[in-house]
Order: sequence, then structure tokens, then C-alpha cells
Amino acid sequence: MNFDWNSNTIEWYQAANEYSGFFKNIANLIAPKLEGYSTFCDIGCGLGLIDLELSKSINNITCIDINENAIEALKKSIVDKNISNIKPCLMDCQDIKENWDVIYTSFFGGLELENFIPHCKKLISVVNKRNLAELYPDKYRRFQKRTTEEVAQELTQKGITYSFREASFEFGQPLLSRQDARDFVKTQAPGITTEDLEAFLSLHLRETGELKYPFLIPRTKSMGIFEIEGEL
Repeated sequence: MNFDWNSNTIEWYQAANEYSGFFKNIANLIAPKLEGYSTFCDIGCGLGLIDLELSKSINNITCIDINENAIEALKKSIVDKNISNIKPCLMDCQDIKENWDVIYTSFFGGLELENFIPHCKKLISVVNKRNLAELYPDKYRRFQKRTTEEVAQELTQKGITYSFREASFEFGQPLLSRQDARDFVKTQAPGITTEDLEAFLSLHLRETGELKYPFLIPRTKSMGIFEIEGEL
């Protein structure tokens, strides 16, 4: 995953999930697809927030990510929540040799999905749709992940059969103060000018009236869920 996980970005991301219940909402869609399976691998797991939610739905979960800070944050969450069936692994997904019943990818911008098909019975991939509402000005975007439209076209061209459904959930960013909002946007969009920053916040930053998080940049995140039969 092309993401700079550090103490600030981890705290912001966890706060966004706690505030919105985003990964719980996704888990509610994924859990029924795991019935009859016992092993699960989340490739490019990040903070493993979906895995914490799914830990009661499947026996054994392996979480793989190349970022040490993300894996360490996941280990802490596992201890804090007293979860015993999640195994975090610091490794590159290109090095996987094991097989699992289900392989899962979530907003993953890496290898083509067909590289994982030989290692599972079922492949589930959650992919971004083109979202109009964002957390910072789009012109400062540093990289583009593949969209549902691009993945669908690619799978069709390669003759890979899939099922597909769409979903949208709130996944905005709660913030402690206006300065916290400035720091957040500047982290997401390095090099943003003061003028663009203040214009963006003027347009998007909302007061919540809540004590814990007085400010919010709202965002509805739309996605597509691909389900592909594996080769095991």
C-alpha cells in the first residue's frame, strides 16, 4: 500500500473508522461470504481494521503488509482487544507462498488480482469507485489507485469471471480543532498552498457540535466488491 503510516496518520485513520464505523459496515457485507471457510488472508492489510471486525466470523486470519508501523499498530490492537486468531506478518505480497481459503484485498493498489487466484479458493477485493467527495483537493493527489471500472475492464479482458456489487459508506475525518484539520490536509496533500488549504477547509470543514471531535470533513466513500473463484 502506498501510504505513509506514522503516529499521526494512524491516529487519524483509526479515529475516522471509530467515528463512522466504516470497516464494521464493510465487514457486515463480507462476513456472509466467509461461511464454510476457515482461513483468511488480508493482503495489504494496513491497520487491519477489517480483520478486527471479521475475527469472530472466521477461524484464522493472516494479515500481510509491507509497512512496519502499520503491522505494529495492528499488533497493539490485537492485544488491546484480546484477539487470538489474527496473525500479522511484515512481508511483501509478492513473496507469499502459502494458500488460504479466502484472500481479501481492500483498496489495494498493487499487483493484478490474478496473481492471488492460485493461492485461494475465493478472492474478494474491495475497490474504489470514482469518488467526488475527498479529504483534500484532488489536484494534490500523489497517486491513483485502480477504480472499479478499470478492474472490471481488466478482468473481462483477461477472461476472469467475477461477481460484483456496489456499496457506499460514510468515511469522513473527525478532527480535534481547526489546526488539527490544517495539519491533516497538509499531511494528505504535501505542498498544498495556504490559499488552497484555507479555501478547501472553508468549503468542506464542518462543526459537529460534539465534544470529542468538534470538526469533521465529511466524505461518502463508494466502492465495488469483486468476488472471484480461486484455483485451489
